Amino acid sequence: MLGERIRALRKQKKMTLEALAGDRLTKGMLSQIENNKAKPSMESLEYIAERLGVEVTELLEKVSLAELRKVLEEAEKIHEEFRIYFKFSDETIEQSNKLISLIKPYIPNLNESYESARLLEIFSRSLFCLDKEEWKIYCEKAAQIYDLLNLTANRADIAIFRGITLFVVHHYQEALHCYLEERKHIETTHIKIDPMTQVNLDYHAAAIYSAIGDIKATSGAVERALVYSKKEKLYYKTDDIYKLATVVALLVEEEEKFHYYLKKLKQYGEFVEDEMFTELCDVIYVEYLLHSKGHYPEAMTIIDKYVTFDEENQEVTGGNWNMLQKGKAMYFTKEYEKALSILKTVQVPKFINHPVDQALYFTKEIFMALCYKELNNMDKARKYAKIAYEHFLPLPESIFRKLSLKTYENMC
Repeated sequence: MLGERIRALRKQKKMTLEALAGDRLTKGMLSQIENNKAKPSMESLEYIAERLGVEVTELLEKVSLAELRKVLEEAEKIHEEFRIYFKFSDETIEQSNKLISLIKPYIPNLNESYESARLLEIFSRSLFCLDKEEWKIYCEKAAQIYDLLNLTANRADIAIFRGITLFVVHHYQEALHCYLEERKHIETTHIKIDPMTQVNLDYHAAAIYSAIGDIKATSGAVERALVYSKKEKLYYKTDDIYKLATVVALLVEEEEKFHYYLKKLKQYGEFVEDEMFTELCDVIYVEYLLHSKGHYPEAMTIIDKYVTFDEENQEVTGGNWNMLQKGKAMYFTKEYEKALSILKTVQVPKFINHPVDQALYFTKEIFMALCYKELNNMDKARKYAKIAYEHFLPLPESIFRKLSLKTYENMC
């Protein structure tokens, strides 16, 4: 109410009743106004607003801008702690419910401010995570305010979010159509797209094109993002762009591009002085050695930097991708029992949504099938060949998909 709003602003500015009353109001009258026991005249309201340094409209609004900012600040903290909105876990549900409870009381009184749009956006994302169809209504309201205020970066985030909601349920063609429509809207209605937003849009375009196997369009989007980044001396998402380009080049056997992008990814890692990139480049290179070159001893040397295998107890430690590669390398070196014991420990991440990432992990069942075949256990060989075949069937063409189909045909 009006009184509470005046009191909150006064305390926020560390003013006493006396200081706010000044020479035109009495301390007693101001106290009555703050307690909603007296209504100020328009003249008094203008005087109070002037003393508080705000517009009269802010005092008269059902929810003040200061109050909205406070709610948004709290919502952003929760959002920052749990930013991944597409992992449908117990933690996601808990955080989404917390955000909805916080924001929902303010929804009917939101205006056309940035704070309102951002609250609507977070509210919409939280509803989506709870599988509530009405997320679309609030997403659209947020988009309209961002359009009105010409907040291009925020509007682009809405566009990307809408595409991802289809992407995570593997409707890749629909995701692409939605994303292109959204991008067209932004480019035709917004005055200027800032460099970071431009790169972000190109990166997500590349990610979606690669999901449907359109390599020409993927390469085009990647090149646009990199050329623009270089021109603007901008390094935003450079690592993600090079990683995507490198793995896609590997999967479609474009050897020259693979080496070019892998080199660029290494250089970026050296530039930012992050050792994580050394391991990332190594594991990508190992895939190349195993599947394109057949250089198994060299591959094993690199893998063993990141995986520890206790032969006596048959225990392996290391990251999932590293262990998967260890198992595949052991198959190629004809150590089938050891390969199987390692492959069985590999946990395929539950929340991988991109076909490029899926293709890497779905090789697990291919190599389990191949190992069982070599060990003359054809029942299990066929079982895992069929699992791999079904995994790869909806994915775009790649060296791993070819291998899965070949394995299935030979065994089943």
